[in-house]
Amino acid sequence: MFDYCYWPEGIEVELNKQLDNFHHQAQLLIDGEVFLALANKILKAQVAGKYFELIILLPKGYRTLENANLFHRITQAGAKVGIIEVTAFDEGFEQFSIFDNRLYYSNKRLEGEVDFADFFYKKHQDFEGLMNVSRMVNSYSQEIKLSFTAEKYFATKGEEISFFWESTNANSNILIPGNRMLEAHGEERITIEEDTFLTITSKNEKSKTSLSIFIKCLEVDHLRLSVSIFNKEVDDYVPIESISKNNEIFAVYMSDVVKIEWVCKPGTTLFESRLGKLNNIGFHNFVCLEKSSLNFEMHFLNTVASKEFHFFPLSKDNSNLEDEEFHDIAQKMQKDRVEEGEQLSEKETFLSKVFSLFSLKK
Repeated sequence: MFDYCYWPEGIEVELNKQLDNFHHQAQLLIDGEVFLALANKILKAQVAGKYFELIILLPKGYRTLENANLFHRITQAGAKVGIIEVTAFDEGFEQFSIFDNRLYYSNKRLEGEVDFADFFYKKHQDFEGLMNVSRMVNSYSQEIKLSFTAEKYFATKGEEISFFWESTNANSNILIPGNRMLEAHGEERITIEEDTFLTITSKNEKSKTSLSIFIKCLEVDHLRLSVSIFNKEVDDYVPIESISKNNEIFAVYMSDVVKIEWVCKPGTTLFESRLGKLNNIGFHNFVCLEKSSLNFEMHFLNTVASKEFHFFPLSKDNSNLEDEEFHDIAQKMQKDRVEEGEQLSEKETFLSKVFSLFSLKK
């Protein structure tokens, strides 16, 4: 998902190639010399609908008409451009570029091994911090002012996030994709299912301006959880599945020993409401005597995901069921026992296999 390239010299040559290859967004922290070498390619990429955020390092007091014209042309075409003036160039200062929040170019070698998911998130924050302290380049047309931001720029697949916008002196604000008309300011929530690139274009009679945001979809399974019960006949734990398609609901027999195991990606932080902070790899055993729940919460980058597991203990004769949920679960278990005898073994579910083992206990 993430790639890193170390390019100590002549980085403008390699960046020039990448300007043809990326799909949505490029964030470049470069000096004025590299900028001049890439400016024409940046303008061509903007015509193709690609979005740029540029931070340009210039010697303090340095001004040229050529630079000024290029800055304004690129800004007018929809890029966000900031200038940082430096008294002297430090050879150890890192110039880096991020393409589509997944490809990283730098003139500085990484020290040791890193978790690239966390690395990209931090570098994205570094870039935003430098942009905020830079001197912004304004377009020639000052009539329209537009801001467009997202709640976060890295999201797990299926996560809902908000984006915000505000424009002044615009007659129309259009969101792409969808060519949908927006109010002058507002907030909307979207579900992230893939890498998402959004653009708002604001217009009036005299001018037009656009801003874009790019949200990286993290499709990696950062947290894996499994549930099993201990069976004395086989002297081992046997995996079971949820009886619900949409929720993690497990039916077990009274006094069964339940084991829940988890594995989460390095760089994540995992909590359970009663157990507290957990190791990235671990398990928890308990004897199920009453209806109980485990509530897991995973923190990764700037995202928080939660998952709940519910356990219902049933007596083997089903004589003490009072709750409607318990009746439904009992019927489900009984149905699976009948189906187990009728179906071929290759069509058995994990749950029906477990019920066959339960029957050995009687």
